[in-house]
Amino acid sequence: MCPNCGSEGEGTGTCPECGFLLGSTDSAPVWEEQHWQVLVRPDREHFERVDAEGVEFPEVVQSRRIDLTGDMARIGRRSQSKGTAPEIDLSGSMEDVGVSHRHAVLMRQPDGSWAMSDQGSTNGTFLNGDEDPLPANRRVPLKDGDRIHVGAWTSLTVERVDAATRFSDAEIPSKDTRGVGRGRQGLEVAVLGPLTITVGGSVVAVGSSKTRAVLAVLALQIGTAVSAGDLEWALWGDQEPRTADKALQGHISALRKLLPDGVIETTPQGYRLTGPKDVVDAFRFDRRCNRGSELLRAGHPGAAVAELTRALELWRGAPVPDLADGHLGAVETSRWTERRAVAVEDRFEGRLQLGDHQGALPDLVAAVEDEPLRERRWSQLMLALYRSGRQVEALRAFQRFRTVLDEEHGLAPSAEIIALERAIVLDQGTLRWVAPVGERAPGTADVV
Repeated sequence: MCPNCGSEGEGTGTCPECGFLLGSTDSAPVWEEQHWQVLVRPDREHFERVDAEGVEFPEVVQSRRIDLTGDMARIGRRSQSKGTAPEIDLSGSMEDVGVSHRHAVLMRQPDGSWAMSDQGSTNGTFLNGDEDPLPANRRVPLKDGDRIHVGAWTSLTVERVDAATRFSDAEIPSKDTRGVGRGRQGLEVAVLGPLTITVGGSVVAVGSSKTRAVLAVLALQIGTAVSAGDLEWALWGDQEPRTADKALQGHISALRKLLPDGVIETTPQGYRLTGPKDVVDAFRFDRRCNRGSELLRAGHPGAAVAELTRALELWRGAPVPDLADGHLGAVETSRWTERRAVAVEDRFEGRLQLGDHQGALPDLVAAVEDEPLRERRWSQLMLALYRSGRQVEALRAFQRFRTVLDEEHGLAPSAEIIALERAIVLDQGTLRWVAPVGERAPGTADVV
């Protein structure tokens, strides 16, 4: 089975479905993540500490292990009338009446670990035997071995399972939910920074800047023929030399000596770089950005932040620098720089949805300094400040943004950010952070 897409096949060679190099040293499933479980059991020490009146400790002590899969797991009690169906269900044979129907939620973090937030439960949520309950709707990071105490006698121990644990056949994600591995046909082209070529795992040097520019244009149009005229325009613009056609042929010839046979084709329409789009880092970046945005819209901020972080890690500097002097270079630089800016803001959105307001503040301050005209960043900064208990500073941030727009550019802020400023002034409860709620069905296993 291909470890990347799950297609049937063994041995070495290239997977016919996704192009993954079978048998290579880096042939690891792209979906493999940290494996965590929750051990649910009655806890007499917690029961005696709570001293709940009229409640007796269970006569039969049962425990249950629940795999933490997906992006979140809700803790509570099932109720048809209240419409609750938590993944960690403390009703039935293990019912603890001190647990609220919507008690708390566990949220996967971008690094694969988990955090927790009490959802305003009646009797509170306690961590590791602390006397004081956790504040409602406050994200609390968890670590291996942490004990969550809820209700009259229930404790949930968060455990990270041995990394060697593999997915069972039933747990392997379907092709529709896995990340599609990039084609591994021996060639990778990186344009999000100084252009680099990797052939068969080794970096290949390209001496001439014009030759690198030709490859950059072909890479950004991979799978589509680019005419000789368009390539010449990208290289020289209006300063095209008389020998441009011969010079272009020389650059193509130089590339063909460096790249695998048949990678650059000559067609009636021009020259074409062949291969899947994932050969080029810019398209891997774009795919991951799209996936991150989809996860964010679907209410999975932890997975979204992780995907967007992987996307942004592909950047090594200004894109396509060998094209920077020409019109095409300006267009491509603007295109990919804007795509990156949106990804940065989407990642901030995910972090704020996860409750990482204070942690995101330094990065948001740097982001608005970097691009002071991007209103979405100012809105995110204002919200992070407000949720960190810094209401006055949030309002000052708005005034600073208004000044930047008015005095330096003669513009006015949008109705959306004005409405946010008004809500902060009024201290509206709708701005307060609430842990995300999603629908999923993790596997469970009862152990009596």
